Formats: sequence, C-alpha cells, structure tokens
Amino acid sequence: MTPTLNYAVLTDALCALKEGNIRHCESLGFTLDEMTALNQLSLDELFVVSRASALFISVNIRHDVLHHLLAQARKEYRRKQQVNRAIHLGGSIALLNQYFGLTSNEVCLRRRLLGVSVPFGRTPEPDEETDAAIWQQWQQCRVDNLESPDALTAMMQVTETLLPKAGGLSLTTVWKRIAQCEQEAAAYRRPLHAG
Repeated sequence: MTPTLNYAVLTDALCALKEGNIRHCESLGFTLDEMTALNQLSLDELFVVSRASALFISVNIRHDVLHHLLAQARKEYRRKQQVNRAIHLGGSIALLNQYFGLTSNEVCLRRRLLGVSVPFGRTPEPDEETDAAIWQQWQQCRVDNLESPDALTAMMQVTETLLPKAGGLSLTTVWKRIAQCEQEAAAYRRPLHAG
C-alpha cells in the first residue's frame, strides 16, 4: 500500500522529535501538546493515525518557490547538456575547469559515463588551412569576452561546423587557436592606438 501524506508527515515529525529537533516540528505546524502526544504514541496507535483516510495536514503550493525551482532545474539541465556537448567535442580538463569549474576527477568520470575516450599525448596542431578556417568561422560568431559561456557556445559551433572537414579537430584545439589569434590581434591593434 502507498504511504499516505499523514504517514509521511508523522514519520518525519517523529524522526525530528527523536533527534530533539523541536523547531522542525514547529515549522510543520505541530503544537507542543501535539508533539508530546505524538512522542507517546504506541506502534499500534501510530499505525492507526498514519493509515487514517482523513488528512490532518493541508498542502499549499508556494508558486514563487516552485517557479524558482523549475527555472533552476532548467538552468542546471542546460548546463549539463553544455558540459556533455563540450566533452563529446573533445574539451580538455583545463577547458572544462575554466568554463564549468569541473575538477579532473569529475571530467574523467563524465567521460567514462558518456563513453568518450581521449587520445594520449598532446593535442595535434591544426594545419594552416584548418587554422584559417577556425579563424574565419570565429569571425562569424565572435564574442568579445572569451571566458563567457556565450564564447564557449560559439567555439562549440565552430568546432561542429569544421568537424566534418577537419577530422580529429577538437574543441580544445579550437579554443587554443582562437585564444592565441585573439591575443595576437589585440597585440597588433595596441601599437596602432598608442600613437
């Protein structure tokens, strides 16, 4: 049989009472007299009260809290999807740490769960043609702040666009090349504005 709401609340309240957490019982709405009575129930009495068809508790939906929790769940789901997408595209531990704060252990575990294997050794450098294609694609969806989530999304788009043409291209390679090209472009622009 499915436990009733009465049973769930009684179990929660009795556990709190056994731990001496009277405040929790008060937050549920129990009075001191009711807590004393609950604490003195025999097992048979507890069974009768918990199985009663008349509910002694009413439930209210706190719509603001529910909406906040739903929004938070959606945000966390999107974050998880982004992490998985980055891992599938060959995101390195350093990249996943920078954008998502994941540790090396978390990255390794997620890779295993997703069935993604990573080749040993350094990431191969792209040839000139691929390097130029990365930069051209980046210019089409460029984001000023390279450390922002939007920049990572744009870099993933670049990787996905070029992946069919440049086999073995990873998100890590795209990330490094874009960062290097942006640094070089910034260094080139600086002397022009200095004079």
